[in-house]
Amino acid sequence: MIPARDHPPVPAAPGRRRAGVKDRAGPSTAPRAGAATPRPDPAAERALALENAGDRHGAGLIWLEVAASAGPATLRRYGVHRRLAKAAEARGDRVQATALLERHLALAPRDAGAAERLLKLRLAAAAPGEEAEAYAAHVARFGETAAALVLRATRIEAPHDPDAALATLATVEARWLDADGTRLRLAGAYERLGDPARALALLDGVRGPEAASSQTVKTRLRLAQAVGESKEHSAALARRLIEAEPDVAAHHALLGRTLKRFNDWAGAAAAFEAALALDPGDLAHWEGALRALGALERDERIAELTARARRVFGAGGGEGLLALARIELAGGDAREAIGVARRALAHPILRTRTRPVLAEALMEVGAYAEAWTHLAAALEAPDAEADLQRAAARCAAAFAVGAPAGGALPVFPGALFLRALGSPPPRPLLTPTDTVMLVSSSLGAGGAERQVALTAAGVSRARGGTGRTVLVGLDLTPARGRSMMRSLAETEFLTIEDLAHVNEAQVFRTLAAEEPALRETLRLIGSFPRNLSRDILKLFDSFRRHRPSCVHLWQDGVISTGAVAAVLAGVPAIVCSMRNVVAGEGDRRRYRAYLATMYRALAERPEVRFTANSAAGARDYEAWLGFEPGRIRVLRNGVDVASIRARAPAGAREAVRARLNLPEGALLIGGVFRLAPAKRPHLWLDVVARIAGADSRVHGVIVGDGALRAELQEAIDARGLSGRITLAGRQSPVEPWMAAMDVLLLASEVEGLPNVLLEAESLGVPVVTTEAGGSGEALLQGVTGMLVKDDAPETLAAALVSVVRAKSLRHRARVGAPVFIEQRFGIERMIRETLAVFGETDPTRGDATRIRSAS
Repeated sequence: MIPARDHPPVPAAPGRRRAGVKDRAGPSTAPRAGAATPRPDPAAERALALENAGDRHGAGLIWLEVAASAGPATLRRYGVHRRLAKAAEARGDRVQATALLERHLALAPRDAGAAERLLKLRLAAAAPGEEAEAYAAHVARFGETAAALVLRATRIEAPHDPDAALATLATVEARWLDADGTRLRLAGAYERLGDPARALALLDGVRGPEAASSQTVKTRLRLAQAVGESKEHSAALARRLIEAEPDVAAHHALLGRTLKRFNDWAGAAAAFEAALALDPGDLAHWEGALRALGALERDERIAELTARARRVFGAGGGEGLLALARIELAGGDAREAIGVARRALAHPILRTRTRPVLAEALMEVGAYAEAWTHLAAALEAPDAEADLQRAAARCAAAFAVGAPAGGALPVFPGALFLRALGSPPPRPLLTPTDTVMLVSSSLGAGGAERQVALTAAGVSRARGGTGRTVLVGLDLTPARGRSMMRSLAETEFLTIEDLAHVNEAQVFRTLAAEEPALRETLRLIGSFPRNLSRDILKLFDSFRRHRPSCVHLWQDGVISTGAVAAVLAGVPAIVCSMRNVVAGEGDRRRYRAYLATMYRALAERPEVRFTANSAAGARDYEAWLGFEPGRIRVLRNGVDVASIRARAPAGAREAVRARLNLPEGALLIGGVFRLAPAKRPHLWLDVVARIAGADSRVHGVIVGDGALRAELQEAIDARGLSGRITLAGRQSPVEPWMAAMDVLLLASEVEGLPNVLLEAESLGVPVVTTEAGGSGEALLQGVTGMLVKDDAPETLAAALVSVVRAKSLRHRARVGAPVFIEQRFGIERMIRETLAVFGETDPTRGDATRIRSAS
């Protein structure tokens, strides 16, 4: 992470702005010397007023009238053709945008910004290999400028000759560095070339009003995120814009996108809804808000917003229908989106833009044949977008699979998993080495992440000098909270690789150029949805570099991408570890419609082995997937009891209780969990509040953070319990906080095998838990805690009261729980069984052997 920088304040806006739309200056080109100033045009002034009110559709209609009737002076004064070109470009009509810019430049040939936009359009429309000719024609007409050279470097030279691109950028720096806008353009260019640090260094030299402009701040924010700046620093940049211009909706949306990047879905939803309140006509604000609310599982709020969207866009004709189709899709209702998009398709002028939206929704429900008819028609347009081409490739790949006998193709992208896992394309397979690789999404503050770290450390020590052990994280950025468990994993025998900042575009280009035999494989990877293809490509490259004999993939998300990458790379042994029970359709965070297809396809491959960390999880997955009983091996979590107890030394309990200002004789009910819907923090609060209301000695504390923290604090305040129930946030180490508790309550709806129960019991703290997943396997009923099968608040409260009041049970837990955990969940047992799954150790003898290929 680079150090935080001091940034100049953004100057305050001169006045408040309606609907979050920036003030539009009337004239686009100053009158020529000696010419009389044209009188304001009433129609053009009405269009400006509508733009400032956020009615872009109404303004556009008036601009069309002005373009048809006004003279050259008015057209030049208001930049009418330039405005219409921008609207045409926004709706994807590059041909019309180019024609309009040509008309504008005929009237205002010195408009450098319009010339730059025209060059971008010309380069985008040029056939492969003809970009240089288009560039030369443009320069012959408008001259060579810094903007033109930057476009040459990024659009023409960078894909084929990065060194030439860097040389061109060096020319721009030498000739125009201190000219207005040059540093910002160069920063964008270096960002595209994969050098965000260099881009930030250039921005540090920006001075004057440009340094505080919204465009500079936005670029700085994007770059800060790319180099791993913290959430706080990145969000502060976005909030600085909001403070200066609170009524600009785009600034709130920028904050929403920033918080979304750090998985702060509650903050992102609030920011997008603030943008919506200012500018309800911007479709991106609706989509951002709905997707953030989906991550929070706020179905009621999603329904409210979609109902409101129908009122806002319902009377908007074809444009309104197209917007509604996208909104329904963002809200998770693909079938409703299909119906609305079909109605929008009846408007001929909208068909080019509607077909990709309709096709996406159709693929979501598995209607590939109809989706292809729309995609094929849309591809006939001369300026088909890259996203449209990717969608067509995904649909074509689905057809390439072929439906199973007597069945239909699975819902997109399930067909792609069948293609990749069932019949991967021919590709060169590399000779495996003695490397074992473990793959996790992160090493953040979670139970599964702790187990990944412990397993990686234990496996690397056990293997010692017999082979390399590599731990790969898709994102281990400390500023994003993704590396909290890293210290548990680090040993002298372990290599840790972070893929967060790998430039996947560069990886794709390098593999395609250096290994032509991989091109079909790369096309297949690129056919997956963006969020999947990105990780598949990074892992595919990593596996080819390390050539492992075995990869160990953790949790559904990583299994989905890692298994495809491993099969395509030819890894001879693939271990897939489920860490929970099956996610139902109501679980927006974990549920993916393609998972069943993916797992069944994996089960057909001889090199694949499945494990689960609880018997409940194994049985649930087996029943769901139709596997024979025992197909999924139970490999329970491991904990190092001695290390846990060492992190809560004598005096730790008293220190935390003093920090919480607990009176003598207080009874502390604790919770350690992520503040997310699946953990049901509101149920935890309801239960503890019931007991606290009846017993003044009872206090509560939750250690953990998450999307629901703000609303949970509001609920605590509303109950008048802010002095007795504390949200402590994330704490490291967490063991002293657990030791301070008299009983730990876990009220989750779904779990795998909860580490938090094992760790609390290791410290002798009794536990009370709902019957979620493998929770019942983690305790001895009546000895180390209580399993409550009825999770009604009053039932949980009664169980808690019985534990709090039963000194004998608390004594049994203090003495017996650590022994129980050591015997059933010891770390050495877990490592020994893990190596056996890899094929390296016979658990009955404990000897180490080489990995045996499953192929």
